[in-house]
Amino acid sequence: MRKLSSVASLVLAGLLIVGCSSSSKENEFAGIPAQDLYSQGQSYLQEGDYTNAIRYLDAVDVRAAQGAYGEQVQLSLIYANYKLGEYYKALDAAERFVRAYPNSASMDYVYYLAALSNARLGDNWIQDFFSVNRSSRAVESVRNAYGSFQTLVQQYPQSQYAQDAQNWMAYLKNRLAEHELKIAEYYMERDAYVAVANRVEEMLRFYPDSRATNEALPLLQQSFEAMGIQDSAQKVAAMIEANKNKEFPEATKPAYGEQF
Repeated sequence: MRKLSSVASLVLAGLLIVGCSSSSKENEFAGIPAQDLYSQGQSYLQEGDYTNAIRYLDAVDVRAAQGAYGEQVQLSLIYANYKLGEYYKALDAAERFVRAYPNSASMDYVYYLAALSNARLGDNWIQDFFSVNRSSRAVESVRNAYGSFQTLVQQYPQSQYAQDAQNWMAYLKNRLAEHELKIAEYYMERDAYVAVANRVEEMLRFYPDSRATNEALPLLQQSFEAMGIQDSAQKVAAMIEANKNKEFPEATKPAYGEQF
């Protein structure tokens, strides 16, 4: 009983601390007009002081989420969190924006920053050449980046960010295909032929024109042969022959832009 009481005391103390913190933040900006908070937040943003920009813009957002500054405040918060390296917070802000302003003229910009945030979150995974044992969360970030870039290109083809989004899509698609190849090779080393076949067939569905998929075809053929599925093995062998001299352009990683 004493143990439960101690836990309850800790929880209560935590709630009091959170309450005091929220109250302190409210008191810090008490009496300051929303317009002044917004202007100061934008000034910090222009100066590159993203921490203070977020503090002031958050205060405006709490007061006037749907008011005169709501849309621009949310856009600025996405950008400030991205520049500060708070990529998950940038993604949360982008998600809120999409829900609150689905018809905004700045939607392409929001998808672009969301995509770049996910690309940043997947950077370590990319740089480590997609080891099979890397975090699945990082892989998911790269897939989400690809999806956001794709949405931007498909829904906003005239956007100023569309060309860069296409460059990123080409790069990320090849990287994801290489990751799948590594997994297929991992399964082949363990004679998991069904798993190899399933993986390579998925690559053919999603990444048909990538070098990695072409390199995975012999694994698919060997798996079918090992499982005694000769007709499928022969079809794959024909595909390998047809692609023998096929060239695959290299997709280089685009640079992260400093300004948007």
